[in-house]
Amino acid sequence: MRLRVATRGSKLSLAQTREALQYIASRLPEPLEYELVIVRTRGDVHQDKPFTMIGGKGLFEKEVNLAVLEGKADVAVHSLKDVPSEVSPGLVLAATPPRAPQWDILVARGGAKTLWELPRGAVVGTSSARRVAFLRRARSDLVFKPLRGNVDTRLRKLESGMYDAIVLAEAGVKRLGLGIEYWRIPPDVVPPAPGQGIVGIYTLYSRSDILPALRAASHRETYTLALAERAFLAYAGGGCHTPLGAYTAIENGDLVIRAAVAEPDGSKAVWVEARGDPERPTQVGVDAALELRAKAEKQGISI
Repeated sequence: MRLRVATRGSKLSLAQTREALQYIASRLPEPLEYELVIVRTRGDVHQDKPFTMIGGKGLFEKEVNLAVLEGKADVAVHSLKDVPSEVSPGLVLAATPPRAPQWDILVARGGAKTLWELPRGAVVGTSSARRVAFLRRARSDLVFKPLRGNVDTRLRKLESGMYDAIVLAEAGVKRLGLGIEYWRIPPDVVPPAPGQGIVGIYTLYSRSDILPALRAASHRETYTLALAERAFLAYAGGGCHTPLGAYTAIENGDLVIRAAVAEPDGSKAVWVEARGDPERPTQVGVDAALELRAKAEKQGISI
């Protein structure tokens, strides 16, 4: 099989794309050859501007997918947490390699090892409404400031003294092989973004020449978790400004999804847990989303 693979050109995007393709290649019955089609997105060009000013969620996804839709690439590779609930028409999630850690992490200066060791009034860098809202619930005294750029840039900003701590996705740090000290934020403090830690390979529904083989090569459990979290995201609603988190696992044969939503200022939050059949991941995700919407409405939280 030979594939033209659309991806962003950042160090992390290339690392996760190559990792994903190596896994898929190891499970295909025939050799895999590929060439990378590098797409420079608005998010890559305007790293000095907040997400809300240049498109919000889907900022990195749409232009990469366009290469597939226009026939310039056969597949597009994304960090699934960056993909909005509705993808470009005609595309389908074809495969997922094994999930990397799905958690958020805190990287701090000045000797702080955990969130609770940060000094009062410490400046924390993150551009995520979800992270800000839930961190405010834990530490209302902290000051939150936007943080953009690739992982290396964010770490340099921390080291330069612009922030006392920053929040990153553990998956990115792992995939880049960075030997930095960090503290994993418990998911009952900050629930991760749906799809965090999963790399998604998308192609056209119509590509019967490659879609079955990619599906067969996918990591089955990760694909199941991805379907559940994608369904949750689609039915929960909200956008990049909604402090919404969810994470899934297979526990004692059940598919379990735990999800939460908060007010942007962290003043209120609701949590739900849904369990179901791993063979019906979409239904489990929908059940969690509908329950969360109902509980949020009772508490006066908008989604």
